[in-house]
Amino acid sequence: MKESLNHPPCPANWGIRFLCDCRNQDKNISIHQGIARQISTHGVRLLSDHPICQHKKIALQLLIPSLEKGAPHRIVKIIGNSILTIMNEGKFLTEIEFLHFEENGQKELEKHLHQRFHTGLFA
Repeated sequence: MKESLNHPPCPANWGIRFLCDCRNQDKNISIHQGIARQISTHGVRLLSDHPICQHKKIALQLLIPSLEKGAPHRIVKIIGNSILTIMNEGKFLTEIEFLHFEENGQKELEKHLHQRFHTGLFA
C-alpha cells in the first residue's frame, strides 16, 4: 500500500462492501462483503471471499464504526483501483488504491483515522 510519513496505513477491522463486475467470467454483477485490514487515506487492504481482478476499477462502501456507543457507522463511498490480490488466511487479500471519494468522504476518513490512531493527518 502506498505509504508516506503523513499517511501511514493503520490497522483496521472495518466492514467494507464492494461491487465486482464479473461479466468477463459470465457472472452477474454482485455486491460482496469483506474486512478492511489496513487503511490509509490512499488505499486499503481488503480481505474477502471474492477474488478481485488486478487493475480494475471497483466501487467501495467503507463502513467506519462510530466512536460513540450505539451510534450508526459512517459510510464512505469510494472508487478505487485494484492493485494486487493474493491468498491470505484462506481468503483473498486485495490491495486497492483510492482514486475518488464521493461528497466529503476523504475528509470523513481522515477525521476518523486521526481520532482513532493519532496519525498526524491534521498536523
